[in-house]
Amino acid sequence: MFLNINTDKSQKRLFDVLLENGKINPQNSQSLRLLSNQELDNRLRSQNIVSDEDINKGYSSILNIPYVDLKDKTILREILNIIPENLAQEYKIIAYDQKENILKVAIANPGKLTSNLERTLNDIKAKKNINIEIAITSMGNLNSALSQYRNIKEEKTIPEINVEIQSPQPAMAMSTNTLKTVDLEKIQIPFDVISKFPEDIARKYQMVVFEAPHSSFIKVAVADPDDKKVKEILEFVREKNDIGIEEYKSTPGQIHLAMQYYQPPKPAVSASVAVPATSVPIQQEVEEKPRQFVPKPQAPLPQTIPLKQEEMPIKKTDDETPEIKREEKVPEVQSKIAVTQPILNPEEGDLDKYLGMEIKEIGDLLAIAEDSNIPKTLAAAIALAVRRKASDIHVEPAEKNMRIRFRVDGILRDIIKLPLEEQPAIISRIKILAKLKIDESRIPQDGRFDCSTAGHQIDLRISTLPTVHGEKAAMRILDKSLKMYTMEELGITGRGLKILTENIDKPYGVVLSTGPTGSGKSTTLYAILNRISTASVNIVTLEDPVEYEVPGINQCQIKPKIGFTFANGLRSVLRQDPNIIMVGEIRDSETASLATHAALTGHLVLSTLHTNDATGALPRLINMGVEPFLITSSINCVIGQRLVRRLCQKCKKPAHIPDPVFNEIEEQLARFNLPKPYQFFEGRGCPECDQGYKGRVGIYEVFAMSDKIESLAIDRRPASEIREAAIKEGMVTMKHDGLFKALKGITSVNEVLRVVTI
Repeated sequence: MFLNINTDKSQKRLFDVLLENGKINPQNSQSLRLLSNQELDNRLRSQNIVSDEDINKGYSSILNIPYVDLKDKTILREILNIIPENLAQEYKIIAYDQKENILKVAIANPGKLTSNLERTLNDIKAKKNINIEIAITSMGNLNSALSQYRNIKEEKTIPEINVEIQSPQPAMAMSTNTLKTVDLEKIQIPFDVISKFPEDIARKYQMVVFEAPHSSFIKVAVADPDDKKVKEILEFVREKNDIGIEEYKSTPGQIHLAMQYYQPPKPAVSASVAVPATSVPIQQEVEEKPRQFVPKPQAPLPQTIPLKQEEMPIKKTDDETPEIKREEKVPEVQSKIAVTQPILNPEEGDLDKYLGMEIKEIGDLLAIAEDSNIPKTLAAAIALAVRRKASDIHVEPAEKNMRIRFRVDGILRDIIKLPLEEQPAIISRIKILAKLKIDESRIPQDGRFDCSTAGHQIDLRISTLPTVHGEKAAMRILDKSLKMYTMEELGITGRGLKILTENIDKPYGVVLSTGPTGSGKSTTLYAILNRISTASVNIVTLEDPVEYEVPGINQCQIKPKIGFTFANGLRSVLRQDPNIIMVGEIRDSETASLATHAALTGHLVLSTLHTNDATGALPRLINMGVEPFLITSSINCVIGQRLVRRLCQKCKKPAHIPDPVFNEIEEQLARFNLPKPYQFFEGRGCPECDQGYKGRVGIYEVFAMSDKIESLAIDRRPASEIREAAIKEGMVTMKHDGLFKALKGITSVNEVLRVVTI
């Protein structure tokens, strides 16, 4: 059959084709050469080494299947509908042309040709009595073509919208010649109408909303209706909000005059302080009442609080005129209902009481383990891990024994080895506590349980995994009693801190934190939330898991097993009148699209993304299918980060750096004009630290969107070019930030070299 192709057994290999085409650097290719086609595909896409288009063109050469560009291809409705939209979305395929009895179908993921896809196309072939010809396209081209399904739906819904409007008009004029002209000088635009588009978008693309006669219909004045970006933005707003748009022609001068209406009305001084009517961003779904949004969460007006005149807190000014304070303390009503706090089972909750002792050293754990009391052995291991500030506990069976390891400051350490025959009992005990199926050992399971030890309230997230020697368990330790860190305490300083502070103070846009798993991205977002949280803004988070509970913030735990995913949760959150949204992670194109949409419609969105550095975030989002102009319009700034171990301040000493490494460091730091000679440090090791280190600190790079970076992203340039532009504009890279911290004696050069490449 036409899809029955095993790409790993093809005569050509993906590596060879990309190397021949100059898409892979020969100097860095040794680690890639031994990978299978699918492994290489995953590596190249995940690390943004080669573009999606070049990878798929490589497959085109390997499989001898033509490559087709669908970016500007208009597909006839009868051809598009041959493959239902749900199947097209699931298998990343689309029917794009038909010649007599041959249907042409494009696929965007040739590295993952499945038997299910083959059966689906065979069914279509049989039912329609046609032959199918396969072509390959890029994911971006496919997503552009898939949007034509939505155009069909929109054509069906527009008549319903027009019925409710007194003077029906087409949703959008097709050409400049048919556009009506509007004189904005004669129109007073209400603030809640003009602010349906964010002010910076309106100014940049010279377009304003001047009338909203219906909740599902707006009128927009545009200076240049033929501008491609303007058309794309209006199309995006129409699709995402299910809203009709009537476009009018105006002059740049009149649009400039209309910008005065972005100033919200001033509140009247009275016995109560009322929030003024402010911007009402276009939402994903139309609501009965418009949602209010406070443009500047950092300097908020309080909600309406009725007060008697004599109770009103005031302060005197020089002319003895009372001035109302802007901040009011909201009274808290104390409940008179007797509440009984749940009492933890001592055998499963309070580890210290259950063990009858504090576990301070490995020797304490060893003494308990020698009695082969499985519940107490596990309890002692958890107690010791908490005392050592471990982030994870690994219980791993091997051929002859079972070992328990702790991850402390990012490094795994062997703690104790137990007899292999105790492995089933240990795993069963973990499953009982986490309420997992103890009789199911063939598939992975996930669960959680709470406990306390040494004054710490602990939430353990459990994951089991079948291995050749038996089940393995990993336990992530979330210490609820840990304090919230500030951005400065995390290690964000200097220019990076200034850029980040400026961009989280904006009322809308996306702030991304990037890095691998365990690099502290979520902790950075919590520090940002802690800084911008006030009583007058509504902050909602979607997390997996909820690592820290933050007062005053609405935190939601996603549950993919029941359909509560980041994407579905984000849709619901947008109907919860949020000002600020934190999405734990952007994992797929749907979440990426919704997040950028939320930012463009008046929300500040914080999220994380798995990329190697900050500048890799833009190509990653583009590869996910988000249009470049939407990314550059919505992103405020991007953070790249890693964690390095802190030197113990009690035992650190001057370090000797080998000449080749020192010379390279000098070359790296040359542009910063730092005082010489450079002095670095290392740890001796003492009773209060772990081999010279104690705790961790972040190293960061932060860049804001600029005209140059925006231009490179829109042209779909690789991450390396975007990185060069960001550095020229003054970005301090992670390696530079790490070396600065090494010069200050905060960390060592070895630690910086461990996490970033010089």
